[in-house]
Amino acid sequence: MTALSGFAAALPEPARLRERLRTLTLLEAAFGSRWPRYAYAAAGEDGFEYFRYENGGGDDYRVFLGRSSAFLRAFDHESSLSPYDEEAVWPGLLDGLPDDLVPLTQLDDDEPEFPALTLALWHGHDGTGWRHGAPEPQDGAEAELTAWMLEPLTLFTPAAVGEDLSHYYSRPVDAATIEAVLDGEPLSRTLVERLASGTVWDPVEELAHRLGAGSA
Repeated sequence: MTALSGFAAALPEPARLRERLRTLTLLEAAFGSRWPRYAYAAAGEDGFEYFRYENGGGDDYRVFLGRSSAFLRAFDHESSLSPYDEEAVWPGLLDGLPDDLVPLTQLDDDEPEFPALTLALWHGHDGTGWRHGAPEPQDGAEAELTAWMLEPLTLFTPAAVGEDLSHYYSRPVDAATIEAVLDGEPLSRTLVERLASGTVWDPVEELAHRLGAGSA
């Protein structure tokens, strides 16, 4: 098993992945940052709702969730797979990508000549799990796995999520609150206050409703 296939096996199926992304997006909003790492957009004309992670350091991933398929793409700006080196996606990275998902590899903020991709996986509702290409060796180097930024999606535990938030915001994070939210407790003004005192509640509540998560 390659590192890429191992990661694909660890990634939850789309419905569960959406729940994790929804939770992480709400937890991020609870900190009231002007530049949150997680963002969400409801389904547009293409039928895909959309989650995005961007750390401000040049790394990002996006997850597109449709009725019958899903697509995950990521970009690690320090990776040897960066298409900026050769102005082309690493050979084999997108092999086997279904035709209906190809438009998601070329977005408005991509370079006209190539998409900013170092990782790509896709899923159909046929019980086959997450699929991926077969990145080929290039110039004697094997393709590396650039999934480090997605660890909160696979290590979805209170300890892992709390550590990620604590590291990013350089502050202690209330472990009991994180555990409560991951266990499904609706986000409330009280829980937000425990996480980040002073965060304005109204935008968090609005986002919760847009995500269909509700609030208490």
